[in-house]
Amino acid sequence: MSNNDQGLLILSDDNSKTTKPKSLIHAISEIEQYSVAEINSELPEGALPLAASLSFFEVGLKAGLLSGVITGVMTPLMMAASENLITVFGAFEPSLFNRLFSIALTITFPISYALFIFMSLTKSYAGNITRRAINNLVGGVSSGTIVKTIIVVLLFHFMCFHTFDSDAIVDKLNWFHDLSFIPNHNLDYEAIFEWIMAFKVLLIPSAYFVAFINTIFVLIVVLAVIIGRHRTKTKIEFLKEWE
Repeated sequence: MSNNDQGLLILSDDNSKTTKPKSLIHAISEIEQYSVAEINSELPEGALPLAASLSFFEVGLKAGLLSGVITGVMTPLMMAASENLITVFGAFEPSLFNRLFSIALTITFPISYALFIFMSLTKSYAGNITRRAINNLVGGVSSGTIVKTIIVVLLFHFMCFHTFDSDAIVDKLNWFHDLSFIPNHNLDYEAIFEWIMAFKVLLIPSAYFVAFINTIFVLIVVLAVIIGRHRTKTKIEFLKEWE
């Protein structure tokens, strides 16, 4: 077993070298290599040993978990901008373009991420080994996205009903007001309280917006598997007709 620049190099039972992917780009590159190899001949089962097979799931799981961080952070800010709670390009009353831009900024990364996976997987010839690698990768991405969605929904609900509870916010503002070593007595505490309460209301719709975007993300990735299998089946039938 040895390391290379892209991943971990492992030896299968037949002493053939197989690279264990360590990133999404490398995993897709490995799938493309399996796909090219299986177009010309059927690969043995040992071409994708258990360790390498599970590594595709691991890479997909990490990708699914990390892909929604930007969406989770940007969604409440997008909602706040739409309710004139924060500025967009310095304007408290954003124009239609500014509203659309904030929405696009929120959804661009996860949708682009899903489309990248979609375009990569739909063009791969899904032979036995390639199909196993794709299934593990997509299974990991879907599992990570589902776990991430549950965490975000629960976190936003906890923040709405516990962290931003009105009595708790009043206590924190009073505590902050009583800090003698901080020059804060010119602050408008009533305006701060009203802003927090207005932002709190946006957390629940933000949670379900994140869930909606993540559902679209998973559907795009799963659709890539379905289309890829259909193209493989069509190609096999075409080759059989010309044998």
